[in-house]
Amino acid sequence: MDDLFPVVSVEQPRSVALRGRQVPFLLKRSQRRRRIAFLVDDHGLSVHAPWRAPDQAVEQAIHDAAHWILHQLDDWSSRSPSRPRSWSAGDALDYLGRPLSLAVEHDAHITLTQLDADTGVLSVRLPQPDDQAAVRIAVVKWYRRHAEHHFPERIDHFANLLGVDKPKVFLTDASTRWGSCNIKREVRLNWRLMQAPAPLVDYVVAHELAHLVHLDHSRCFWRAVGRIYPDYEAARAELSAMSRHFMSL
Repeated sequence: MDDLFPVVSVEQPRSVALRGRQVPFLLKRSQRRRRIAFLVDDHGLSVHAPWRAPDQAVEQAIHDAAHWILHQLDDWSSRSPSRPRSWSAGDALDYLGRPLSLAVEHDAHITLTQLDADTGVLSVRLPQPDDQAAVRIAVVKWYRRHAEHHFPERIDHFANLLGVDKPKVFLTDASTRWGSCNIKREVRLNWRLMQAPAPLVDYVVAHELAHLVHLDHSRCFWRAVGRIYPDYEAARAELSAMSRHFMSL
């Protein structure tokens, strides 16, 4: 009799020595996974592996990625615990991977949001500086304005590399997805991506443009992504690790 509830994934706590450091990790095996991939977040290291991947192959992949893994673990351990934004002076923001500090000022006549590139201060001037919702709206409009300029530039770049016509580009406010592409050749990109380092924005753009050629996640699709963005696996893992932080804006 066939198993009515077959096991399709399993998680096992493991540990590995990397450059003199003992690193605990969670090994996640799945019947759906085809490649070994890594995720580092505030919970530590997770290793995602195909169901039948030998332990030796998994360990070798970890050692091959030791530099990246240790760098990511150190980066996470150095971060202060995140706190909810108050949308007031001193709040921390990100812009293309650069940390910003929010400044809020009173102006009886206009609402204006400007970045001082030298100091990294994003200044919001508005009639009601104590109105948290109004401050957030002003900041979101600033991100969207810059997204409308940055995204099309990157779309042009990767469309030329892939050899496809430039699609229609729209901004999205999705709370769980960074981008999408449909059969109408419409690409939607989340304005919240403007918080991420530029290489991660490029990964999402390359990913969605590859859907113009393959509207699935087949091997052919990933080969198309790899042609125009070779380091896509590391970028995908890094974006996944930062998604909760970026989506909180």
